[in-house]
Amino acid sequence: MEFLKSKFERISSVLENRELVLSFILIVISIIFIFQLFNLQIINGASYREQAENKIVRTETVSASRGEIYDRNGVLLATNKLTYNIELYRTKVDIELTNDSIINLVNILLANGDDVYSTFPINDAQDNFSDEYLNDNDLRVSFLEDISLSDDATFDDVINYYTELYAVENYSYEDKIKIIKVKYEANLNGYSLFNSAIIAKDISKNSVAQIEELKSNLYGVNIVSVPQRYYVSDTFACHILGYVSKISNDEYNSMKDEGYTINSVIGKSGVEESMERYLKGQDGEKKVETDSYGNITSEAVTKEAVSGNNVTLTIDYRIQQVVENALQSTLQNLQNGTLTGEPIPEAQAGSCVVLDVETGEVLAMASYPTYNINSFVDGISSQEWNALIEDEQTPMFNRAISGTYSPGSTYKMLVGMAGLASGGITVDELYTDPGVYPYSYNPKCWIYTAHNTTHGTINLTGAIKGSCNCYFYEVGRRIGISTIVEWAKNFGLGQKTGIELSGEATGNIAGEDQNGWSLGDTLSASIGQSTNLFTPIQLANYISTIANGGTLNKVSLIKNVGNDVSSISLSDIAEYMKEFTGVDFQAKTLDIKSEYIDSIKEGMYAVTTETGGTAENIFRDSNVEVAGKTGTAQVSNGANNAIFVGFAPYDDPKIAVVAVVEHGDEGYYLAPMVKEITNEYFNIYTSDAQTEKSQEVVENKIEF
Repeated sequence: MEFLKSKFERISSVLENRELVLSFILIVISIIFIFQLFNLQIINGASYREQAENKIVRTETVSASRGEIYDRNGVLLATNKLTYNIELYRTKVDIELTNDSIINLVNILLANGDDVYSTFPINDAQDNFSDEYLNDNDLRVSFLEDISLSDDATFDDVINYYTELYAVENYSYEDKIKIIKVKYEANLNGYSLFNSAIIAKDISKNSVAQIEELKSNLYGVNIVSVPQRYYVSDTFACHILGYVSKISNDEYNSMKDEGYTINSVIGKSGVEESMERYLKGQDGEKKVETDSYGNITSEAVTKEAVSGNNVTLTIDYRIQQVVENALQSTLQNLQNGTLTGEPIPEAQAGSCVVLDVETGEVLAMASYPTYNINSFVDGISSQEWNALIEDEQTPMFNRAISGTYSPGSTYKMLVGMAGLASGGITVDELYTDPGVYPYSYNPKCWIYTAHNTTHGTINLTGAIKGSCNCYFYEVGRRIGISTIVEWAKNFGLGQKTGIELSGEATGNIAGEDQNGWSLGDTLSASIGQSTNLFTPIQLANYISTIANGGTLNKVSLIKNVGNDVSSISLSDIAEYMKEFTGVDFQAKTLDIKSEYIDSIKEGMYAVTTETGGTAENIFRDSNVEVAGKTGTAQVSNGANNAIFVGFAPYDDPKIAVVAVVEHGDEGYYLAPMVKEITNEYFNIYTSDAQTEKSQEVVENKIEF
């Protein structure tokens, strides 16, 4: 016991010496560290160095879903579908293994009907330059200069250059081409250990399964799931919706600080372009760890992707469909002679706009011919692209906002309004049509030229009804061109409307620049000829202003932008649109007496309802009372352009409709189309109202 006690006392005395204890602990820890360092650097140093060199950690983008686009009823027009793309990264494996891997990958894709995405300029037969490069010498020469080949270098010279560059001398010609196409695209997009290049898009499930199975031998290959744009219809509202496509190098360089990557898609036209700021989501990120062969060993999302805002349009898909079908069938009937008795083969293009006269909202807007907007999502083929840009009818051209046309006799209501407002004429003043106007170059009234007769003695309403040229020659001579120009501006003509799309044309008001102007020019301008050029959207807003009693509205295509949580204020969107379009259009109420408006509207109503009206026989059995005006505009070549403008119903206007067909011969031929549109519009909305009323009766027990 004494022994143990003495030992205990010695240990206690040692422990009471804190400095000695701490020194002992530090010595032990140091020994452990030294041993561990020896283990890491000497014993297993080579192994750990190899692991560190072979491990690659990179940051990958997690693509955000693009916002969806809806019509005013909540009907989906543009959405996203989950697709699988193939990305390629550089690896540390030798070049022969890399090339073999590419061949195996391409063979899997081709066997399952999937395409390799590459801009290498080769034709489908893979034995020469693509047609685009063959037909464009400057493009081909620029390509050759980029790889330091002479201007007269052949396609074989190019293949030989890339054969040496990519070390594919020992492969068959077919396999060489496979490797060259993939590596060309990968290098073009700057692929590296940390940056990928997309080499296949929207691949099949069979390809996904086979690639996953063989992935350990497919070096640097990564399958990524991405939301891809999808349009519910290939051509429906194509000029409104527009399309998305891969970001260009110039776009990327100017927008990379805004969250875009070299593989991003971006809106190129239509609402997709104008609403890009709102539709684009915020991409997320993930950290990915791979071995030297490119096989993923671990990954973790570090930043969640945020979907873009949804955009609701003012258009009604039902009216849009009616308008598109009516426009297309009218063109076909003009071409085959059903409408005219004689075929008009050049009547191949046109447009139609339907506006809400109270709000300025676009209910429908069609342009023909159309094009397939889904073709652009994956990258349009050179054949399809060439067919589009070489088509003389320019299918991608939005005639509703970019086409400018002489208004013909549809301008006469404007001239009549200018005459009334300036005191040049009165509502009840009578004028006797002479047939041949006795001033300037003695122009003739159309009815005198066609039938050697006149319109007799008429007031303004009668002049609109019969479209009397001489009456409006007289109004123009009395008030002068400056007054006409002033009132054209009051009604928004010759000015961009600021609609939320790019490419809107300004048009031109005849007489605005009066250098060398003569009375004969004024007479011509007074019936909508001369240098008057307006877009269909401008004409529709002009007719809406008449229909609603004198309020010039701001035309709008966007009804709402937001998501399930919140909406972006329309005032903020409007401010952005001023910046995007460069247009600051201000709505205004014109100071016009109601009797003036009424006389104009009565004349338009007489066009469709009274004997002698230029479209009375068309609207005789219409389901709704339409007020309208035909217009025929001379062009330098081919048949005249045809125009019809109108609003309905006459006693309580809801919509304005404008239809234009290039080389349609006469505005009269478009009247059946406008009749179909107005009838269908009110059938649809009457049906909606009846359904709502029935629901109220059921739900609230309301009695009629």
